[in-house]
Amino acid sequence: MNVSEAITYIEATHKFGTRLGLESMSLLLKEMGNPQDKLKFIHVAGTNGKGSTAAMISGILKTAGYKTGLFTSPFLEAFNERIQLNSEPIEDDGLVAATVFVKEHIEVLMKQGEPHPTEFEMVTAVGLQYFYEKKVDLVVLEVGLGGRLDATNIIKAPLAVVIMSISMDHTDYLGTTLGEIAFEKASIIKEGSDVVVYPQAPEAMKVILDFARSKNASVILVNPDDISIVDFNTKVQTLKYLGTTLPLKEFHLKLLGNHQSLNCLTALEVIGLLIRKGYHIETSHIEEALSQVVFPGRFEIFLESPVVLIDGAHNSNGIQAFVQNMNQYFPQKKVNLYFGMLEDKDIEESLSYLVPIAATIHTLTPNSDRALPAEEMATLIHNEYKKSVDFYDDMDAAVRSIDLNKTEEVNVFVGSLYMIGEARTLIRKLLVK
Repeated sequence: MNVSEAITYIEATHKFGTRLGLESMSLLLKEMGNPQDKLKFIHVAGTNGKGSTAAMISGILKTAGYKTGLFTSPFLEAFNERIQLNSEPIEDDGLVAATVFVKEHIEVLMKQGEPHPTEFEMVTAVGLQYFYEKKVDLVVLEVGLGGRLDATNIIKAPLAVVIMSISMDHTDYLGTTLGEIAFEKASIIKEGSDVVVYPQAPEAMKVILDFARSKNASVILVNPDDISIVDFNTKVQTLKYLGTTLPLKEFHLKLLGNHQSLNCLTALEVIGLLIRKGYHIETSHIEEALSQVVFPGRFEIFLESPVVLIDGAHNSNGIQAFVQNMNQYFPQKKVNLYFGMLEDKDIEESLSYLVPIAATIHTLTPNSDRALPAEEMATLIHNEYKKSVDFYDDMDAAVRSIDLNKTEEVNVFVGSLYMIGEARTLIRKLLVK
């Protein structure tokens, strides 16, 4: 099996759909020898901010000298991005070896009449096996969907549980109220856990705190007053830490946007917790890591004149944060919007934030069977907002439509991660010299 065959094999299991529950995952990992029981985890759940925060935690741990695994989803450009070791995507040989190992054990279970694992269960199993084989010190593990029945919730006693921002998303799986969704996500809290909680709406916070209390967990509430933005430009922002957990003052953060300052503060609370647990992490490690950390596809700027950027805001809360960033970084600029979204997302609310900042609007179809087709999105926007909208059937044509001579304009690709990953590849190929 080569790497192309390994990825094809994994992705072919997409046909088994989404199956929430831990029974299949438990059987597979038991057959594999339970590699997860030999690893230490920071488990991260939430609607928005999981990936950026996980990347910051991982980067700091790596810089401090710990062999660090990072598991996130989905990928933008290459499958290997989902499983990382010390901030580098899994090497092809490692991916093949772990996939073959998992495949052999799935075949044993299939012969016993057990159902085939889903794609996400397979990817999770491959990641856990790889991290075990590499003998990593810590794994920063991002939840895939929800928490309670997510395949990652197979782990037993994480060093830290992180609950990021919770909003209405995946309501067909997680519930139709904020409280129901918060319960699903809070359910990664185990007995006696140490939990770091990002600021939440009152309904969500009550559910999280009640669940934590039921598990005798210790809770650290992230306080927005503990961080401030001192300065910012399109390369870096300067933040001031005002909390008491760490001996940290002013520092630079490469990730841009107001929302990233709170994500960063959450990561810092996790690091403070790990230090109290005996991990050796110096202030210099934190400062170095945060000045260099990247998380592709999050307010990522490729060109400055004209501005070309992408952002994977794919629900209304993410879109709202994106619009705030646009107003902060590019006030009064003409914005050319390239937009595509999955049809099961809150499209109309997202458009209510996006359309007012856009001078021109172009729609695209994300590379997903759940995508709202570009032509339908264009019709929806035209009918609702009486604006002229054009649509593209392929990303190549959309990227080539950018006029590089109009240096004062801002060209933004925003929406589904299944769309901006393709945009990222073509922008770097066609526009970045």
